[in-house]
Amino acid sequence: MFSKIIQGLTKVADVFSVLMMILLAVTLFIGVLTRYVFSFSIPELEVVRNFCLIWMVFIGSALAVKEKLHLDIDIFSDYLSERLNSWRIRIVYLLTFFGIGILIFIGVAAFESGLNRMELVPIRFLSEQPSLVYYYSSFLVGSVLMLLFHLLNIRDLLGRNEVGKK
Repeated sequence: MFSKIIQGLTKVADVFSVLMMILLAVTLFIGVLTRYVFSFSIPELEVVRNFCLIWMVFIGSALAVKEKLHLDIDIFSDYLSERLNSWRIRIVYLLTFFGIGILIFIGVAAFESGLNRMELVPIRFLSEQPSLVYYYSSFLVGSVLMLLFHLLNIRDLLGRNEVGKK
């Protein structure tokens, strides 16, 4: 049951990232076309581009953590014994865990800040400017997904070490 939820979250994150990339490409194309061909600029496209970019960064970072593509310095791993290499991996996982914890802490603060700040670019079809929570929530959502995927990786690492000891 839990693995199906994780697979579903991963699928949603993958699809969302692809949609954001497509939307970013389309808005960039429309922006260039309207600006240089029709000499007309659409300011709302900047809002959409920023939205796509920031959400792609944080959801993509979470997917990178899931696939273990995050930062790992392995310059010495070829020269270390298996035992020392195992400790090196544990230290990297622990440091990554603390880094993600800091991101979550900052993500909560950013989310609260986004509730009180308003969009600066005028959006013509809205009666009042929206809060920036739709930007800043990406920080928190991406960080929480990073934590979830990292905890799963730690569980897999510890499970693998327990199997190796038996």
